[in-house]
Amino acid sequence: AQRWRNVTWVTGEAGCGKSTTARVYLQEHKEVFYILCSEDMKKGDFVREIARTVGIRTEGYNIREVWGLILDDIIQMDAPLLVFDEADKLTEPVFHYFISLYNKLEEKCGVVFLSTDYIAKRISNGLRYQKPGYKEFYSRIGRKFYELEPTDVNDVFAICSANGVTDKKDIDKVIKEASTCDFDLRRVRKSIHKVKRMVGE
Repeated sequence: AQRWRNVTWVTGEAGCGKSTTARVYLQEHKEVFYILCSEDMKKGDFVREIARTVGIRTEGYNIREVWGLILDDIIQMDAPLLVFDEADKLTEPVFHYFISLYNKLEEKCGVVFLSTDYIAKRISNGLRYQKPGYKEFYSRIGRKFYELEPTDVNDVFAICSANGVTDKKDIDKVIKEASTCDFDLRRVRKSIHKVKRMVGE
């Protein structure tokens, strides 16, 4: 998405590592901007949060002017990428607003949305009830959601190894705890910390 300035929507279960992966990508690549969405965001909050993340001061400007400043900055970048985490939490007015704003971003900036698979139902309902902008937006994301595979034993093993947990008994403890929670990576992280405390790291 960053290189080709595409729009992509990635879905996965809660705790499968979407946010962590996005933050790691942000640290390892230039011109990547991470925005955590929430259900209490209004249009102004949304645009100002993008501006803040991109590094633009917003005092004294209205929303339209702030968006203009964002576009001016983004157009000058080589390969900008906006990552919207928990994007399914955006309210209907903000979602509609983004659809209209995106028309100005197209082919100037890559956009990645991260969320649970609830968004597929929301988009489907928007299409079924012919809500404004939904058909156009669905086309923009290529009429497809990229679904992450659920985490499993192999993922937990790899995460243990990457975090310095290499003793088979310790790894088995982490896997056993994680298996009770469908291998939720938040549980894996807690289990790894617990094992490390027990061995005195």
